[in-house]
Amino acid sequence: MSFKIDHICNICESKPENTQRSFAIGYVENLDSQVKMKCSDGHEFTALLEIPKFAFMFENGLTAFNNGFYIEAFSCFYSAIELFRVDFSLAYFHSYEGKSVNELKKHFEAIKISERIYGVYKLALGLYSGDSADKEFTTIKIKVDKNKKITELRNLVVHAGHIPSKNEVEQVGYSIYKYIIKIYQTFNIKEHDANDSLPWFAIMQYYFDSTIEYCRDNKINYKAVYQNQDLNYTIISSDIHTSLSLNSGLNISKLPTFEDLLEKNKKHNINKDITEKIVNEEIIIKKTP
Repeated sequence: MSFKIDHICNICESKPENTQRSFAIGYVENLDSQVKMKCSDGHEFTALLEIPKFAFMFENGLTAFNNGFYIEAFSCFYSAIELFRVDFSLAYFHSYEGKSVNELKKHFEAIKISERIYGVYKLALGLYSGDSADKEFTTIKIKVDKNKKITELRNLVVHAGHIPSKNEVEQVGYSIYKYIIKIYQTFNIKEHDANDSLPWFAIMQYYFDSTIEYCRDNKINYKAVYQNQDLNYTIISSDIHTSLSLNSGLNISKLPTFEDLLEKNKKHNINKDITEKIVNEEIIIKKTP
């Protein structure tokens, strides 16, 4: 899977003579957390991503839906929930059991089968919230001619060749979005003070710490990168690059509609396409002297 991502070029920004903002484009492949970026002036640097993998997959689902590819959208939405289960589990054992990012990655790389991943997720979810049966997800109903549980519809699509309708895919996508957001934004780190009105999301912290451990292992000065002093690297977080607004403290009772998510996705893709064309010199920007 490839996902376009754009970002300000810090190298251009660092030059006093530069009077216009310059953007770079990169391509996330295989959900890697390090992405090579290139701007229209030819500067190259590495982006360290703090964007959850499930957010990329869900965003690809929105793009597929916007383009009328509903089976692909269904696949991406359901893959997003499976990736979310991995991220939740990693964040739980990191924050609540004190396991390092590298230690957890090593163990999770050995777990390839989705049923096993789901088992680990239900254990982590049960330890955190008491819902080890994941009733919040398994009881989701998709309203069509005959109401189906979301898991039943998934099995029909994957194993019985069922082609989901646009309406079914929309319901699945939005149900998965609401499920993810509700858990993500109520899942705080262990040290979070319950009386603190400001949340500190555990999955967000896991990705922060992943970047720190990556920098340490590769002898990169994290503080210099964070403060934009090492121009060979930049850190990219999630909220400005995906439509989920994961870290924005959404009102769970007044979430954006599915149409809102689709519209936001369209705007993201338009901006990325323009940046890509500028970098590839398909569009020439006249710079002011």
